[in-house]
Amino acid sequence: MESGEVAVKELAEYVFERDRHEFSLGDTLDIKTGLILASLTFLALQSGGLIADLRSAPQTIIQIVAISALLIGGALSVLELWPRSYEREAMPDSYDQWISEMGEFHQQHPDPGPEISVELHQARLIAAKQRIRVNGGINVKKSTFMFSAFYCLVTAFAANIITLLMRLF
Repeated sequence: MESGEVAVKELAEYVFERDRHEFSLGDTLDIKTGLILASLTFLALQSGGLIADLRSAPQTIIQIVAISALLIGGALSVLELWPRSYEREAMPDSYDQWISEMGEFHQQHPDPGPEISVELHQARLIAAKQRIRVNGGINVKKSTFMFSAFYCLVTAFAANIITLLMRLF
């Protein structure tokens, strides 16, 4: 095996692994966003309790910040969790027709040479790269929504802590 073939094989393994990674990353982002949404819900309940007994104008302003952050964070979480269609490799059943066509081709051409295998490999590699671009784009958007929701969570948490500290002192 030539060094060029080894490099192509290594690159192909990387591309196929990255394809699987981008596909599964969406689920990971959804799980993390679900945890953020649960935390936002807890903080919303806490803010509701704090609002019921506000004692000063600064506490009111801080809770307005908290509630704004909670609303924005909740909306961003919903946007992240909104269902999307990821690209993925075709189902194995969809290859049945291709396999039968290849069988017919091999009957007509007993020795097609290595070109057929190389062409198939290249086609799968090109398709995997396209899926990486599409799924990676989806994941960038989902990740942006998730991180933004997390920053809202931190803001609301800090506002609630400040309000609680103001009540104590």
